[in-house]
Amino acid sequence: MQCELAALIGCFLEREVAAAAAAGQKLIAGYEGGAEVAKGTGSSEEPELDNTWIMKPWNLARSMDATVSRHLAQILRLGETGPKVCQKYISRPALFNGRKFDMRFIVLLKRLKPLEAYLSDVFWARIANKAYSQMEDSLSDFQTHFTVMNYSGHKYEHVPTHEFVRAFEQQHNVTWQSIDQSVQRMLRELLAAAVTVHPEMQPDGDTCRAIYGVDVMLDDQFQPKLLEVTYCPDCTRAVTYDMKRVFPRPSSGGNAEADEESEWLRPKSFFNDVFGCLFLGETRNVRRL
Repeated sequence: MQCELAALIGCFLEREVAAAAAAGQKLIAGYEGGAEVAKGTGSSEEPELDNTWIMKPWNLARSMDATVSRHLAQILRLGETGPKVCQKYISRPALFNGRKFDMRFIVLLKRLKPLEAYLSDVFWARIANKAYSQMEDSLSDFQTHFTVMNYSGHKYEHVPTHEFVRAFEQQHNVTWQSIDQSVQRMLRELLAAAVTVHPEMQPDGDTCRAIYGVDVMLDDQFQPKLLEVTYCPDCTRAVTYDMKRVFPRPSSGGNAEADEESEWLRPKSFFNDVFGCLFLGETRNVRRL
């Protein structure tokens, strides 16, 4: 927010003016604390005019100190509490049983030049506890607008990934394969952009490796939206829950029992697969990006 504050204010006011005009209303300007602010609702029936934003500390995770707001004065004051990243809020997300969710993907990075990265077959959904709402009084309700419940003292519901995917396909009449392809494309673009801006990320030699947790949300058109990237992420769920493959492997034509077992990703093998990929050249239960 410190380096793009003027652009943020301009974008906010442009949206507020456009939303007011679309609703046939006049926008009233006022002063609060010496800053000129727009007096509006921030909410619009037109999704491209919605003016809800989320502020996050740049170096924290687990939804700590994150705030959702439609008020410019509040957004500006939040920037004074420490370095923040301000993003346009995904006001129309894809929902699962009427609730928000995001997904944690595990990306394994071996090198950036040339790019060699892998996506673990293990991923999981994190689901809000309460039905999604855009009402103003819901914006401060953590269990409505955030999905990471297991650090906040709230109960959380773990839906096995294969069950989540099948139910989501049925609820929205979509195929997960198309979503998976969009996510992979986004991840490749993310890594390419990172090395373009920060070429120092690729040191001399070939001795560095990294594991990242990438949090992704889908909008109501099922397009992936990047939320954040966490180095050396918490993988507790990966080593706790069995996961059946989302995309089954072709049958070997041999032992049916062995084929059935190969469809499961077991917690005990997760870090073996991770380190095997990063350091031993193995590609078990991962896909190259």
